Amino acid sequence: MSLDLVLINPPLTMEERYGKFAALGSNTPNLGLCYLASSARSKGFSVKIFDAPVQDLDINQTVSLVKECRPRFIGVTAPTVSIIRAYRVATAIKDIGIKSPVILGGAHVSALPVETMKEFPAFDIGVINEGELTILDILNTDANPRDLEKISGIVFRDHEDVLLTLPKRPIEDIDLLPYPAFDLLPDLAKYYRPSSHSYLRLPCASLVSSRGCNGKCLFCARPFIGEKYRGHSAEYTLGMIDLLVKNYRARDILFYDDNFLLDKKRVTAICEGLLKKNYNISWSCLARNETITSDFLKLIKRAGCWQIAFGIESGDQTILNNLNKRTTVEKNLKAIELTNKAGIHSRGYFMIGCPGETVESMKKTMDFTVSSGLKDFHSTFCTPMPGSELFDKAESYGKFEKDWNKLGFWEPAFIPKGLSSKQLIATHKKMLRAFYLRPKILLRYAVFGILHPERIASYIKAGLAVLSYVFKTKAMDPVKKDGN
Repeated sequence: MSLDLVLINPPLTMEERYGKFAALGSNTPNLGLCYLASSARSKGFSVKIFDAPVQDLDINQTVSLVKECRPRFIGVTAPTVSIIRAYRVATAIKDIGIKSPVILGGAHVSALPVETMKEFPAFDIGVINEGELTILDILNTDANPRDLEKISGIVFRDHEDVLLTLPKRPIEDIDLLPYPAFDLLPDLAKYYRPSSHSYLRLPCASLVSSRGCNGKCLFCARPFIGEKYRGHSAEYTLGMIDLLVKNYRARDILFYDDNFLLDKKRVTAICEGLLKKNYNISWSCLARNETITSDFLKLIKRAGCWQIAFGIESGDQTILNNLNKRTTVEKNLKAIELTNKAGIHSRGYFMIGCPGETVESMKKTMDFTVSSGLKDFHSTFCTPMPGSELFDKAESYGKFEKDWNKLGFWEPAFIPKGLSSKQLIATHKKMLRAFYLRPKILLRYAVFGILHPERIASYIKAGLAVLSYVFKTKAMDPVKKDGN
């Protein structure tokens, strides 16, 4: 067998991705690789995907499978948390004598193209930002420097030099892309599952139906996802849902769009289409609070929406301002109230240790989580990721350890001035205890478990992981202001 392209999601364990919260982690399809594969396949190129974490492949097994394919090109994807693993895969590929050019894609190289190529010499080409059209340009070459320098949106190695080409314009009409190549992944229903908080029924599938966001948050790597919002049409989105329901038995859809509800006309058309199809599927999404109105919530509820997750981040207005969230505590409270009133579960995402964070601001956030009416919450440590404005400014706000292995949100890599790592961890544990160890929350999970028996095992596993974390070795009392 000889293929044009092999795409790899590098080996990375749940423990490496989620740390102490491995039991709460998720395995969802790598949609980026699926779009790349379908784009290449639509032009006649032969493609295979190896999703190493899901297929439980180590580096040697992954490389052995790649070798059997004898590919012309090898593509590896990597956000920052897996860049070291991706590099080890690329190095192992070179070490066994495979001569095929290794292409790196994903958020890390997009944010730091030249730096990444210099730091990790086993990569031959880096694709910056969207890759569906760029990969076609590369596949149509022999990867010699004279051809590569004509391709926009890449960084590549020419002997000892690292060369950066002109930027490639974002894809204006993303409906021109073929549907993601789900068929090149392991069985979706068998191998993939979101975190226990994120699905209502199984099988659950995930989709990204738009690119870009109207937010300007300090911590977001906006250039990678695109500064301008671009959505798949309602027809295209409904077509992807058709594919997942008919071919992969999906009963629940998780929309990972940064702000799924932004284009209300598009979402209305999607909802009307779902109601006509009468699939009886449930779905959830991420959204910003300005999209929430009572009438709109009634529509999406009828069309199957069961949960909306809001990026709230903090219960302190000063911190929201520091993060450039462009919203208020009061608006977040109103969105939660309206969502709950519509019979849709409200979930909040929060961060501990933001720029300007203090003991008092963290207490306000903890108080917000328990008094706001949220049905569920999720909290991580504020982490400056490459490509974000915060990454470049972090050291002006506090201590920042730029260790790629630690930029996974589950351990404090950034410590705001006046605070310590121990204080952040102690507050994080206290927040989890304060929210989850309330009778009404425990009762809600019990009722959900009864109504949806397939979730019981994941709830128990997640609950034990949280209890183990919050009651393990007691960290420094968060009310102390000692920053040591």
